[in-house]
Amino acid sequence: MIKKIYFYIAIMFILNQCGFTPIYSEKSNVIESNYITILTSNNSLAVKEAFKAIFRNSTDQPNYQLRIDIIEQDLPIVTNSDGTIAKYRIDITTNFILFDIANNKEIFSDYSKGFAQYETQTNNYDTEQKRNEAKKIATSKSLQLIPIKIQNFQSRKGE
Repeated sequence: MIKKIYFYIAIMFILNQCGFTPIYSEKSNVIESNYITILTSNNSLAVKEAFKAIFRNSTDQPNYQLRIDIIEQDLPIVTNSDGTIAKYRIDITTNFILFDIANNKEIFSDYSKGFAQYETQTNNYDTEQKRNEAKKIATSKSLQLIPIKIQNFQSRKGE
């Protein structure tokens, strides 16, 4: 028994010294950079929650302002023979504009898209729960592309 304890302590020590980090760990998806984010559209609560979970404004004085407009669409995918819809696709389109605050000038604008699907359930409550979860997933996918596009633009601008 004591040998097992020493063995586990030795393994933990070795893994800690070699810089091991677990693959599955709780990491934050919060995006912080040198811009303040503003949601300009009036969206559902699920979309607003996903936006707040990803973008948090830093306390530092930002140099840029990122204005984001989100468009939500529910598109039927599978229709039953009786005319009811069995499956929907949530389509989130995010249009964004990056402004330079000092010069009050538009620097970069683009869009990104996110998709998710959900099936209708036997009651409206469960269907609405699935719909809200799909909206959060699609919104997160769409919003996570924005910093990548901005970094890509900034790297091309520097060339």
